Amino acid sequence: MAKDVAMEKNEGRLMFGGMARWDGLDLFGPNYTSVAYRRKGEIHVKIEPSALRKPTNPTVQRISRWPVIRSFFLWGRVFAQVFGSIWSLLFFAGTLAVLWLFVRLMQLGSGAGTLGGFFAFFAEFPILPILLLFFAAMKFTPIGRYHGAEHKAVAAYEKYGEVTLRNARDSSRIHPRCGTNILLYIMLAALLDPLIGWWGYAILQFILISEAWFVFGQTRPSIAVGNFLQRYLTTTEPRRYQLEVAVEALTRLLQAEEEREVDQAAVRLKARY
Repeated sequence: MAKDVAMEKNEGRLMFGGMARWDGLDLFGPNYTSVAYRRKGEIHVKIEPSALRKPTNPTVQRISRWPVIRSFFLWGRVFAQVFGSIWSLLFFAGTLAVLWLFVRLMQLGSGAGTLGGFFAFFAEFPILPILLLFFAAMKFTPIGRYHGAEHKAVAAYEKYGEVTLRNARDSSRIHPRCGTNILLYIMLAALLDPLIGWWGYAILQFILISEAWFVFGQTRPSIAVGNFLQRYLTTTEPRRYQLEVAVEALTRLLQAEEEREVDQAAVRLKARY
């Protein structure tokens, strides 16, 4: 009996990712994605075939793990997820417009005096106020709660093999595969941008960020920083309101995945919890 339990505990789980939104969350599976939100007290879940299929050709799989090449695969998947809906695309375009306006205002306000120096500093390092706004939005809006709910639902599945409200509530909102963990490298690259002053760095930094993540992302210092950012800045303990949406979204997505014949070796991982 004990042996069976141990085998069950080490059984591979399907790999899921996700992205929180203001009113819900998106979950990404090997073959399907789910878009979930709550409106007028009801939970709505939409299941769609995933556009983010991993390569199945052995040669392409091997090449996709080469340094630098793997960065293009990583960012390709990230951009495909972020721009998967018109609302995400509009939000990204709006963010760039606000960033440009902010930098211009800081440049116009820079000059002599303490206030002018303050404006000049933020014109050179716009990443700092942007991070403050980002962390405030994640911590004090429903986005942070849905982010925590997403982590809890996925962690519950990886630990127990099923998702219920109870085991999701008892699971951690700190997850080792969270995109927050790469934020440290994004911040470092952005802070170097004004110091380098080369136009090509705007493109090169994406490769530097991802390669640094591939090399150092699983080290203890990197994991510790990522866990700190998740715990105190990018996730909030979800209420039942958000957790029910995440549990329903992952349950429906699991049903869709399990009804489809898949290559188990390509999409499963060992339980981490």
